[in-house]
Amino acid sequence: MTQKLIDWNLRHKIILHILVVGILATILLFSLYFSMQNALINTLYLQKAEMVAAMIDCNVTHHMEQGRSSNVGPALSQIAAPSSIERLRIIDLTGRILNSSDPEEVAGTMEADDLAAVKSLYPDLDQDHIFGVKPLTSTKSYIAIPNREECFGCHSPETRVLGILEVQLSDTFTSSLISSFQIKSIIIALVALAVLIFIILRLFEKIINRPLAQLKNYMKRIQAGDLNVKLKPKKNDEIGGLTRDFNTMVKKLEEANARIEDLHKQQMERAGHLASLGELAAGLAHEIKNPIAGIKGSLEIITERTDSDDPKKEIFIEIIKQTDKIHTIVQDLLNYAKPKDLEMLPGDPNLSLQEAITLAKPQTKDKEIRFQYEDLEKDIAIVFDANKLQEVILNLLLNSIAAIDKAGTITLKIEQPEDYEIVISISDTGKGIKPEHLDQLFTPFFTTRKEGTGLGLSICKQIIEAHKGLIEVQSELGKGTTFFIHLPLQKDGLGMSSA
Repeated sequence: MTQKLIDWNLRHKIILHILVVGILATILLFSLYFSMQNALINTLYLQKAEMVAAMIDCNVTHHMEQGRSSNVGPALSQIAAPSSIERLRIIDLTGRILNSSDPEEVAGTMEADDLAAVKSLYPDLDQDHIFGVKPLTSTKSYIAIPNREECFGCHSPETRVLGILEVQLSDTFTSSLISSFQIKSIIIALVALAVLIFIILRLFEKIINRPLAQLKNYMKRIQAGDLNVKLKPKKNDEIGGLTRDFNTMVKKLEEANARIEDLHKQQMERAGHLASLGELAAGLAHEIKNPIAGIKGSLEIITERTDSDDPKKEIFIEIIKQTDKIHTIVQDLLNYAKPKDLEMLPGDPNLSLQEAITLAKPQTKDKEIRFQYEDLEKDIAIVFDANKLQEVILNLLLNSIAAIDKAGTITLKIEQPEDYEIVISISDTGKGIKPEHLDQLFTPFFTTRKEGTGLGLSICKQIIEAHKGLIEVQSELGKGTTFFIHLPLQKDGLGMSSA
């Protein structure tokens, strides 16, 4: 399944990433800022509650010392007069309101939820830590009022806590101020983010986008065939390094193009030379074949009429052998110069290999050579020239036999590694081929054998390429050689390959 690419340019991707990072950073900073702000406000509320508690403690103590307990309520009302204090009242643990900044609440009972909160804050009055400020919310705090000596005139010395002071502060002004600051902070952050995006985009346009666009335009010119382009690095950074690498690439392309043109010119000249040589060779081969046949026939008649004990008979036999060799060379030259058209027919390639093995076995002479053959496990039919393929396999087998000195193994195998081809391999345990000779192995007239013509492997390559195939060789000196023949397998509806 092909993955569909997102059609976004680099600018859009950078804007998206900046927005995502900027928004996440803004959210994180705002969260930290608001949490710190809330912590600071709670601390200020707590300090204010402590200050109010201290003022009330002084006033209540003073009035109690003077015996004016009735003045405690008006004192609370006076202290609660500022708008920042919403309510002050003294209660006991039963919820009864002893004094309040609101005189109408006195002798009344506090709300059930508040009473439950007070009891949860003061579960045990015998503990020393109960006399500190205990915040219930950010604006509501409770302070236990201790029974001191100056209070013993009106209260029993056995009483530890005289009451609990409730301080409720107003957050109207503070909330309004905080909301105003938060709105301004959000506006400033958004403006800063927009300015940051604008600056980054300008830098991206100047530092990255323009050089890349210029590089892209020059690459289009190169694709069109214009190699006379060169960029001048303006900075010693990554873009500058990319520009220098681009110039190096263009230079190497120019050099490679020049080499390709030289090789093409050489190949064309060589092709023309080989074509002329082929025409000449074909003509000479036809002219030479008939005289050679006549010479051979005459020598055979002379040899038959020569007595067996005549020393000249061995000379005549050797001349006949050399005549056969000349005939073979001429025939190879004629086959290479004027190859016959292939007779492409559907058939089983195993038969060509088996027939080639049968023809090659008598050539082993006094050597101990064992043939191993592995065919395909399944039947297969391809379209090919059976005689030509047999000729190729036989030529390779004869080369393998010649490469084995005394004893060895030749292995033939047909495989189908892919659905579109079969591979025939011919391996031997001979002396191998020198690495410097591998590249020249299929070159016409190149041979490492004294009796070879240098045309056998060239003809094999010509035949396999005519089948739209490929022939390759692998060899290790002293261990052996393997030839691989790749033949295309174009299946049709009948399960057979077609030409």
